[in-house]
Amino acid sequence: MKNFNTNLFKLLLPALFFSVIANAQKLPKVQTASIAAPTNIKIDGKATEWGNKFQAFNRTTEVYYTLSNSATKLYLTIQATEKNIIRKITQNGISLTILPKDKSGSKLVVTYPQYGKREAPGYFNLRDPYNVGKDTVKNNYLADSVAAAYNDNITNRFKLIGVIGVASAEDSTVSVFNSEGFKTQGRFDRKLYYTYELAIPLSYIPRSGDAPTSFKYNIMVNGVPGEVRTVPGGRGNRMVYTAPDGSERNIGGPSPDNMSFAYPSDFSGEYTLAKSQ
Repeated sequence: MKNFNTNLFKLLLPALFFSVIANAQKLPKVQTASIAAPTNIKIDGKATEWGNKFQAFNRTTEVYYTLSNSATKLYLTIQATEKNIIRKITQNGISLTILPKDKSGSKLVVTYPQYGKREAPGYFNLRDPYNVGKDTVKNNYLADSVAAAYNDNITNRFKLIGVIGVASAEDSTVSVFNSEGFKTQGRFDRKLYYTYELAIPLSYIPRSGDAPTSFKYNIMVNGVPGEVRTVPGGRGNRMVYTAPDGSERNIGGPSPDNMSFAYPSDFSGEYTLAKSQ
């Protein structure tokens, strides 16, 4: 596809950049509040139930997020606006880990997207995916068309959820159409921001009767699923990793963005279930 109109892009970029920065600076790094999920919450990859606002912005992972709950489910909503982070999420996945209350318990780990051993990760062009012109109608049409195509790709490619800690999950995976009650969805909007939603039945989280309960959690933006090595290339060194199917896959030169992509980043917090509406 054609490149962005450079002059218009340069005019728009500062305003978009400072708007995102200002919003992020107002938020804590880790969510501090218990939040009752809206009654109209849907796992559709959209943050419309929240007015596209979040409880925290974590600078280690560079994602916005909100944890919430109903009487029966825990919900995680995440949004990424940085292109390199979106690439990292869509190719390597996000893992939510619920830690056990004591050493004898088992942790619950949910990862999405989870790829099969012989499946190549999904790829989305986030550099210059469509032309920004002076025709607003055409611009909106192109933006919507690209987002729609990418979301169709997600529907067709993101078929598995990684689940550790659930006996019925064979090979530690379940289909996105599972009977265990896990629901996930990722989706691009017209700005090509990526929003991910997850719902987990509370029955998988240790509780004490109907009383409010707290649990510790970890959110990780995963690195590549294999050993990373630096090898000589035609124009300098490049980073590669060995994929689960045994093939060697290229990451790129050892730049800061590629280093960030290759290795996981995470943070931890504690959440207390809110009284549901």
